[in-house]
Amino acid sequence: MADDGRPVIAPHGASPASASDPARELDDGHWHIYEANPVPWWVALVWLGFIVFGITYLIRNLLD
Repeated sequence: MADDGRPVIAPHGASPASASDPARELDDGHWHIYEANPVPWWVALVWLGFIVFGITYLIRNLLD
């Protein structure tokens, strides 16, 4: 397992972004494991509401 509780640390003097490079092999021979984090259903509902409100707002103001 790549997640054995130890932190992934960038080499001294390197950018912190180098610690999350998916192509870099870790010191103990493990690779990064990326897991999908799906968006909750309510976030999609908020965006849909925003888009519907925006379209409705534009149509009402363009017709007046």
